[in-house]
Amino acid sequence: MFIERLRANVTVLAIIVAFIVSFSLSIYMHVPYPPDRKAPFDNLGFIYSDIVYGVFTPRFLDTVSSTGLVDSKVSEFWYNRDALARLVNGSINMFTCPVPYKDYKFEYPPMIALLWYFSTCTSFLYTYNFIKAPRDPLEYRSIVSEYVAPMHFAIQVSFTIIFASLLVLYMLRIAKTINFDRRRLILLFLLPSTIIYSTYNWDIITATLVVMSLYYLINKRYFVSGSLLGLAVSAKLIPVLAGLAIGYDLLQKAFAKNSNSHGYNNVAMYLMGLGATGGIPYALVATLFSKGFSDFVNHHFSWYCENCIYILFVQNIYSPLHRILFYALATLFMLIIMTINIDYNWRLFGVAFSSIAVGTVLSYVFSPQMMLMLTPLAIAVLSKRILTLYAIADSANALIILLFFEDSTLRAYISKYVNIPVSFSPWTIDSPVQWTAFIRNLLLFIILLDVIAQLIHGNRQRMHHEEQHTFNSLS
Repeated sequence: MFIERLRANVTVLAIIVAFIVSFSLSIYMHVPYPPDRKAPFDNLGFIYSDIVYGVFTPRFLDTVSSTGLVDSKVSEFWYNRDALARLVNGSINMFTCPVPYKDYKFEYPPMIALLWYFSTCTSFLYTYNFIKAPRDPLEYRSIVSEYVAPMHFAIQVSFTIIFASLLVLYMLRIAKTINFDRRRLILLFLLPSTIIYSTYNWDIITATLVVMSLYYLINKRYFVSGSLLGLAVSAKLIPVLAGLAIGYDLLQKAFAKNSNSHGYNNVAMYLMGLGATGGIPYALVATLFSKGFSDFVNHHFSWYCENCIYILFVQNIYSPLHRILFYALATLFMLIIMTINIDYNWRLFGVAFSSIAVGTVLSYVFSPQMMLMLTPLAIAVLSKRILTLYAIADSANALIILLFFEDSTLRAYISKYVNIPVSFSPWTIDSPVQWTAFIRNLLLFIILLDVIAQLIHGNRQRMHHEEQHTFNSLS
């Protein structure tokens, strides 16, 4: 007994150490430094992040020059020119902070928009009231670069760390339920993609909400489970596929011949929670900020093939065939997944993994940070052999951003041996970046097929080690 407790404590300590190391490296890689100061070792060359350079900088820095507003950039991102002008003049308060969707374009879902609004508004107000307010455009740029952007990044990272801590807590609880080795959580935080992308974007928030939702579903908290999955959908649309598969299974159980009134109540509570937190936020944005919501939808439905699996067959990244192939294959795969009877807890997690894999691996957009939505579920459901394959795919995924900015340099070197054009074009099939992305996609597609096959045949040895009650009995 003492030895078992000691091993358990050592495992938890190792998970905590891996967590701290992972986030320390991720923060160091992406923390923004003012233009006149460089980070030690130049952030290892990984300074770019969506949180700052992908979204914040184009809206709050690139739109302002040393002499005033840049009209071309303002018209590209802003609906309300006066809101930006107030920022530049230092004349904002908590009621006039720029609002995403309303005052400027924002391509992320409502929950992320809320966190974004809090971090940007807090950073600007704190800086202007307690550090320094700008008097002219040149001073604005200096203040935003030196104070506002780093503070915004710090607040966003705080959100990420809170959710990642919850992820550890709930994964430890789940480990007891579906009987996977808790030491796998060490791998979760030491995988290259986790280290690189944890503070790069917001996908770890979505992953946490999905895992929490599954935990409460196992524990018969249907409304809580649906609400948490709805929040995940409000942070990233892809988990709606998991909600579709799970909701359909609950409906099937509710209408089964041997069902009782609890089955109807369970599915009703689950769908009510899912609709409330997953549907209402989008409906509110569509109602209150119709222009911003329209641009948000158009942004995603008109996006090019970004690291997608179809590029080998349709090399024009702007071809609508990529979207058509995704919708067709996603429909086919989801119909297959929805035939699976979720009668074991492992199957619940397998269905969730497969559904989210369909929304990423088969999508026409598979940004590398999306891997974080798959990893916690992969840790829980994959066999040791397949998990090794997943780790290889994760390493290839990490390489995508590492190679992205070195595309022309890599091409120049490879062109000595292979006839490829030397230019900066990491999005096209002749780029080493896309070769790496295709390796990742192929490995993940194989893993997806393996998990679906195991779900259909129901011959996972893991199932026989679960608790005696099944997921079916929870309905």
